[in-house]
Amino acid sequence: MKTTVIGAGVIGLACAYELSELGHEVTVVDSGTAGAAASAGNVGWITPFLSLPRAAPGAVRDALKSFTSAEGPARMRPHVELGFASWVAQFLLSSSKKRSSRRTAALQEFSRQAHQHVDSLLERGVEFEHHKDGLAVVFKDAANLAHYEETAARIRAAGYDGPVTVHRGSDITAFDPAIRGDVAGVMHLETERHVRPESLTQGLAKALVNNGGSLIESEAVLRIEPQKRHGVWTVVTAGGREIPSDNLVVAAGYATRALLKPLGVTVPLEAAKGTSLTARGEGVAPSHPLKLYENMATCSPFDDAVRISGTFDLGRRDFRLDRKRLDMVVRQALSYLDSWHPTETEMEWVGHRPTTVDDTPVIGPVERRPGLYLATGHGTLGVSLGPATGTLAAREIAGQGEQAALTPFRLARFGSRTVRSINL
Repeated sequence: MKTTVIGAGVIGLACAYELSELGHEVTVVDSGTAGAAASAGNVGWITPFLSLPRAAPGAVRDALKSFTSAEGPARMRPHVELGFASWVAQFLLSSSKKRSSRRTAALQEFSRQAHQHVDSLLERGVEFEHHKDGLAVVFKDAANLAHYEETAARIRAAGYDGPVTVHRGSDITAFDPAIRGDVAGVMHLETERHVRPESLTQGLAKALVNNGGSLIESEAVLRIEPQKRHGVWTVVTAGGREIPSDNLVVAAGYATRALLKPLGVTVPLEAAKGTSLTARGEGVAPSHPLKLYENMATCSPFDDAVRISGTFDLGRRDFRLDRKRLDMVVRQALSYLDSWHPTETEMEWVGHRPTTVDDTPVIGPVERRPGLYLATGHGTLGVSLGPATGTLAAREIAGQGEQAALTPFRLARFGSRTVRSINL
């Protein structure tokens, strides 16, 4: 069985590797290098606890603030494209309490086995940098900590069973000396993990090739052509290749939208621009990944560097580094730390987090397009849900039956207009 995967980020590579494990002849195609886009510069968290949609109560208020605040972590800016207004309207509708609760329950169920899927990769010899130090949410304001403890109770009610410890006062420095001792408190999610995402994509790519798969890099896909024989697809690349396959998996992030439009398939995706700094530094570095609550900045310590990441700028589709936004993220993150500061920059990154109107992924076969499968729209949860997506999607594509955890994430949830009748 021949399968082509468009997109060599963590989602596409996880799907490709798992399909190769099931005996498929897999080819992955990407316009850049493997793992170099949205997967490259994030903090690499594997966190069931934080598997939550941003389309939640308060999103309307935050969106209104974003139009006037230059310092906010999330910004929404009008776009000349008419469809952007429709996307924003649907996103805000999805933030109702009822709809958000339903999506939260689906994400929590999906992410429950996230750590087991990571362990499965390691057990099968996929090599990547992996840490089991938990994850810490740091609060400057005691009221925010109290509110978050209520949130934690709701997440527990949704099925999360990892141990959670709150540190206050002198316990904070004992827990992680890098954190300022005068913060209000730290919530330690003890069983959460993190990876260096570039090492994960590199490990998956290597394992895929070792299984006999092919990886075509720096060669954009020009178009997707359905063939006369039902359920057979051809991918045409800028390098002149024509790649036929029985199954086609589109895991191209935000670019998925444009690739599928000629096929009459509408995926309600928008780009959410993020940025990060990876650097070596001086002072006491964090020993845990940190979610810095008030500013929604994030920080991950890796083997030889620290990464600080932030911003969720909807409607910014360019790849230009916004120096003011990156400097803001770093400045805000350092305000939670006692002494560590960057001295030697390793990488400055900008990337697009592909985000749907309900901020949950699109995973599954496309109705009336036999052999076409989507795996995209993971937003900020691509690394967290990537290994699970790869395993469950591969089972469905290989004919092992519908995977119940993926049922809430079908494209059809957005209505019948997502797939229109055209002459293929």
